[in-house]
Amino acid sequence: MKMKHAARVRSWLVPLLALWAMDSNAEFALHLFGVVDAGVDVGRSGKGTTARQISGGDAGSRWGMDGTEDLGQGLSATFRLVSGFAADDGTLGQGGRLFGREAAVGLAKKEVGSLLLGRQPTPASLTNANVDAFYWMGGGGFIALTRSGATTQQVLPQVVTARVDNAIKYYSPEEWKAVAFTALFAPGERSAELGDVYGLSARYLDGPFDLNAAWGKQDSGTGASGAINSFIVGGSYDAGFAKFYAGFTDEKNACSTCTGTLARAGGVTGTSASEFRLANLGVRIPIGKFSAIAQVVRVNDHSNYKVDPGNRNATWIAIGGEYSFSRRTLVYGSLATIDNRNGSQYALGSGGVQRPANSVGPGNPRSTTATLGIKHVF
Repeated sequence: MKMKHAARVRSWLVPLLALWAMDSNAEFALHLFGVVDAGVDVGRSGKGTTARQISGGDAGSRWGMDGTEDLGQGLSATFRLVSGFAADDGTLGQGGRLFGREAAVGLAKKEVGSLLLGRQPTPASLTNANVDAFYWMGGGGFIALTRSGATTQQVLPQVVTARVDNAIKYYSPEEWKAVAFTALFAPGERSAELGDVYGLSARYLDGPFDLNAAWGKQDSGTGASGAINSFIVGGSYDAGFAKFYAGFTDEKNACSTCTGTLARAGGVTGTSASEFRLANLGVRIPIGKFSAIAQVVRVNDHSNYKVDPGNRNATWIAIGGEYSFSRRTLVYGSLATIDNRNGSQYALGSGGVQRPANSVGPGNPRSTTATLGIKHVF
């Protein structure tokens, strides 16, 4: 009897679901995607050699979904949810947030653009990746660099932080083709630590040219003065036999209430600012399924320290490569090094996996990191 009842249910339920799916597909599209990235890096900064398994040496491991619903007359609803995780131990990324990489929903219209609300990437972080020949990979990517003292101190705090809560973000229409603009505002909601966030970016992508510029600002918390200001300009030119990169990134941090990743460099007090300027020249050379990468970055420290430590400028050199087995799977590797002087304590990690605090030994040793990993995209 139960079997006959189940058969009757299936006889009407299956066609109903099929009709619903056909109707849904006509109006709604859902896309599941992700990246799994794992590898090893070996580093040396004057305290012996350390080896570790890492996740995110090329791109942060993640899974996510996005979708759109056609509302008619060129208007659509859109959402995006992205959850970061560590492939080496399976834990959630971004401090344990469920959708720490992105969580946003909004409306889009072909002729006008799109407006999204939620946790979203900043224009400065996305623009910085476009001027970096390593695109953040290994020890050559911009986000690998820190100052490793009693705490881990960021050279580019806004670029590394990458995302903000409560963001209202506008994207220009895709129909503009070669030109794209983004604008972001995120109210600090009267936080004592972090104030409002602002961001703007512009990109010109046509033929061999990819030109980028961005500005970002993070205000101090309620009742405090000072802010973090970032400015990025640069891009690339694809000559066919090679793709050439050039960029300039400046972050000036006078945020007196910012902590953690957004904190000022050690030795900067009161209303003074830490400031780092990075100028880079890089190249990618395709050789069949392999791409060779090289980049030189000049790091200039313009911070206003309470006690002048002397010249802390440095040269950062990196070489690397990526080999694509398929459209979805590649292996990557890099070797990078940076010099230290006058207690600069520069340390190189791999991609978004930075060196821990107190990694640099006494005597201003050179920091060197080798990275090898695999990335699969689905």
